[in-house]
Amino acid sequence: MKRLPLGIQTFSQIVNEHMVYVDKTMYIKELIDGYKYVFLSRPRRFGKSLFVSTLGEFFKGNRELFKGLAIDGLIPDKWETYPVLKLDFSSISSGSTEELGITIKNRLEDYGEEYGVEVTGEADIEYFPNLVKNLYRKFNKPVVILIDEYDKPIVDNLGNVDLAEKNKLALREFYSVIKSLDEHIKFMFVTGVSKFTKVSLFSGLNQISEITFNKKFVGICGYDQKELEFNFDPNLEVAMTDLGVSRETILDEVKKWYNGYSWDGELKLYNPFSVLSFFDQHNFQTFWYNTGTPYFLVDLIKREKFDITASENLMAVEESLSSDDLENLQLKSLLFQTGYLTIKKKVRESFTEHYILDFPNYEVKSSFNRYLFAGLTNNAADITGIYAAEIKIALQKEDYETFLHHIRFLFAKIPSNLYIAEERYFHSLFIMIASLTGIDIESEVNTNIGRIDGVLEFMDKIYLIEFKFNKSTDVAVEQIKKKRYSEKYETSGKKIIHIGMNFTREGVDIKIGD
Repeated sequence: MKRLPLGIQTFSQIVNEHMVYVDKTMYIKELIDGYKYVFLSRPRRFGKSLFVSTLGEFFKGNRELFKGLAIDGLIPDKWETYPVLKLDFSSISSGSTEELGITIKNRLEDYGEEYGVEVTGEADIEYFPNLVKNLYRKFNKPVVILIDEYDKPIVDNLGNVDLAEKNKLALREFYSVIKSLDEHIKFMFVTGVSKFTKVSLFSGLNQISEITFNKKFVGICGYDQKELEFNFDPNLEVAMTDLGVSRETILDEVKKWYNGYSWDGELKLYNPFSVLSFFDQHNFQTFWYNTGTPYFLVDLIKREKFDITASENLMAVEESLSSDDLENLQLKSLLFQTGYLTIKKKVRESFTEHYILDFPNYEVKSSFNRYLFAGLTNNAADITGIYAAEIKIALQKEDYETFLHHIRFLFAKIPSNLYIAEERYFHSLFIMIASLTGIDIESEVNTNIGRIDGVLEFMDKIYLIEFKFNKSTDVAVEQIKKKRYSEKYETSGKKIIHIGMNFTREGVDIKIGD
């Protein structure tokens, strides 16, 4: 069985050491035939850096590495060799704008030394164009420029808007020279997480083509279902034996946890980092989420008092998924770009399109809700997770005393500056708790005569929940009965239980009906 490339983003190492490689080289032909300047946005740990590394080896003419891969058959003639400049901004210091400039300059000088050309300039901005021109003169060939994580110096400093803005201006100056180098450039490929700086940073490069939503390239990073089952078949067999379950069960659970990312609403993709981590450990965990908790997003949500229930089935157009104002970041676009929301469906009406956004999978939804609930209620994330798990057990056992105790405990620490005296606020918090437990939950469920606030479904029972604020639990239960919400579930064969929940600033009360 081949070794898993855990944490390895270098194409040559994966091939030379015979690790699992999911072939994405077919996209190279499509790129070089149709484009010269390309921009791709994808979330972190999603395979961008590996694809950049693959492009680098292709343009260096290292054909031996591609034997048996798709591109080898697509380009039968001799492969040309070009000088390649690869700048990985994830490894460039950006704690200050001065540090950022010095590190970039050092990297350019390193390339000059590697290729044996002089890199000089009276100003820092001259180093990049001088390097490109000197490479062109020496090799009599245009240069390939690969820029990975172009926005890292900005994204890493979103908590410090002043520094983020300074880094953004410094990068804009750095990229501004590219337009004048057109005759010296063979191909340029840029990746990043965000799109909120793309327009201004590359404003001088009008010809850059964005392929983020291009249907031809939606599968360029991540694994689709066929790729998962073909490339990881031996790993699936080992996981089946280790966990003592069927192949179908493993596939269903892996899909639930790690599938669901999409940039066209049709092709669903797995998160590569989480898939590799699962096959290594045979344990379902929040692997991707744990590599970078989005504290700046939680802070932004708290500041805007965002209704988290609105993050499911959220409508957006392509323009609303990018933003350029660092002082007024759009939460919807940030959640999408960073991978916490994805396109679940694309809707076309006449000649216009819009998207429906939602959480991609259980890993993201449960983790995000756990940290967000903790941030909104001043509870520790681990305590929130423990109490949520015990709430699930209590509901399974119909132990309503424990259920109420835990709900009261978790809601008791809501700080006054985050408190919103509205039913939807408490509704939103409860949905967060339920979703992170793994309970099968639906919110705002329509019936022919009303809308149920919450439906929790177990193997043998279904809870219908009605939320109220500053009213009474009697009113809540009576509404469930009056609007005959149970009728929708009578054919399920499961026990149906009514719960009325009333929230006040002082606490929570419940009433159980049937």
